[in-house]
Amino acid sequence: MLWLGPRTPVSFDPQRFRMSPELIVAIGLAIIALGAGLIRAFQTVQEARGRVDKLVKNRLSQLERIRKAARTSLQLKRSIKDAEKRRTATETEVEEAAAGLQTASDVDHRLYVLDDRRTKADQNWIATVVHPSFDQSISHNALPAAIESWRAGRRFLVFALDGGKARDKITARYPERQGYQVASIELQPPPKSKTKML
Repeated sequence: MLWLGPRTPVSFDPQRFRMSPELIVAIGLAIIALGAGLIRAFQTVQEARGRVDKLVKNRLSQLERIRKAARTSLQLKRSIKDAEKRRTATETEVEEAAAGLQTASDVDHRLYVLDDRRTKADQNWIATVVHPSFDQSISHNALPAAIESWRAGRRFLVFALDGGKARDKITARYPERQGYQVASIELQPPPKSKTKML
């Protein structure tokens, strides 16, 4: 007998609380099912954590790729800006060079030799001869380039003792009565020696 207090005696009957084998199997199956459910729930939680970790890693990797692409884009933008500056500077230089070439090509740099007769005492003189109306008085069918070269002045190499003799040789070949004018006569400096010093 079991006493629950001073006055009420309770009797315990083991036959009354006896479990049937079906109940024990059912409880065992319930515990196994509960354990399997807990294991499956734990596995699901682990899989979810794995997916979340993978998503976080992918997100971080994606952010790093975006940062790298942004840095590359910024570097390319700077390179493009520098290239545009260089292109602009180069275009300006090309335009200046083209203008210089045009100016240089506008001037006739040819040097005509009046005659090849010279003595040892002769010096080299450069004489510029102009004819403002070459097409009207000398050659009516002259090419425009020839007319322009006579208007601008043709340069001649003359071998003579002095400037007066050089002028005499020029006027003998291109007389003033035909419209030719000697614009200038200058002494050409002697050429520099090309001998090498040892």
